[in-house]
Amino acid sequence: VMAAGQGTTVTIVMWGGNDQVNRYMDQWVAPALLDQYQITLRRVPMNAPEFMAKFINEKRSSLNRGTADLVWINGENLRTAREADLLWGPFTHLLPNQQAYMNPESPDLQFDTGVPIEGYQALWGRAQLVLAYDSARISEPPRSYGQLLDWARENPGRLTYPNPVDDFAGAAFIRSAYYELTDLTEEELTREMSRGEALALSQPVIDYFLELQPHLWRQGKAYPASQAQLDDFFRNGETDFSMGFEVGKVLGLIRQGVFPESIKTLIFDNGSIGNSHYLAVPFNAPEKAGALLVIDFLQSPQAQLKKYRPEVWGDMPGIDPTRLSNELQAELAVIEAQPGMPSLETLAKARVPEMHAQTIDWIKEFWEEEVGGR
Repeated sequence: VMAAGQGTTVTIVMWGGNDQVNRYMDQWVAPALLDQYQITLRRVPMNAPEFMAKFINEKRSSLNRGTADLVWINGENLRTAREADLLWGPFTHLLPNQQAYMNPESPDLQFDTGVPIEGYQALWGRAQLVLAYDSARISEPPRSYGQLLDWARENPGRLTYPNPVDDFAGAAFIRSAYYELTDLTEEELTREMSRGEALALSQPVIDYFLELQPHLWRQGKAYPASQAQLDDFFRNGETDFSMGFEVGKVLGLIRQGVFPESIKTLIFDNGSIGNSHYLAVPFNAPEKAGALLVIDFLQSPQAQLKKYRPEVWGDMPGIDPTRLSNELQAELAVIEAQPGMPSLETLAKARVPEMHAQTIDWIKEFWEEEVGGR
């Protein structure tokens, strides 16, 4: 792999909607790869529906030499890609950094939203739903969905969440509620189920959000289109809470002067949805060896801790902190000691598993039909 991959040009297709991620790839990862492996990294911004359609068309056309070597992928896209045989693999057993720094027993090395990985995608990072509030305005924030409803009744119009049909954090805010508002176990909530089963178990959650709706910003007749829009409302004092999936986002916005230093992070006592994102190699990648060298570099402790820095990206590492050297653990501790930055230990204790990819789609439908449409 080393011999075949060095000196190649590796093209990665990936969502390009986050400027911090783009800068991390272009200004830090690309120069490091050129220096270490003489690899030229070519980043092509492309949304998931676009690259999935591209790979499907290439498969149908029997195009054996494609135009992408690497893809940023997760969740429902893995399910589609595996069903259509769009990925090359298995390959994760070839990655030294995954073997050395990741816990093989970790569930997200085995499954992605209930879909078996089987070595066809490599863990890149983790995300988890985190709420933000201003401690200067709220001294004791609610610690559960139940308490949040009570708070919303007492503070009408001061709470909202992103539209879950269009926004990942808004959808995770809905899904996290299942772990408190239903009597089901993690195993029951994450298993594959029929639409009828999913609708039946969703009823307490639907009832909750219908009860919450009239107390929301604009009486729940409109919702922020994105996390970014909710952040704007929060910053301007229109709402008292924001939320996001990048755990370093709050600290990053504090450092940029967007949020005051009184902003704190919050995770409910029942936990919050956590999921993972991955890197995969298309079935017809022309530079498979080069792609593996890029993946292995992105899984290295150096690259993982770099992207964890809130001023860089704020993305949770996929590596196991207990496998790091004392020096790297000290570097990690410095990152986590900053205001507004929850520790990996805190996040791990509060992390609840992601649901099956199909169930996630149905929950969005249920919300749109039963709550958002009213």
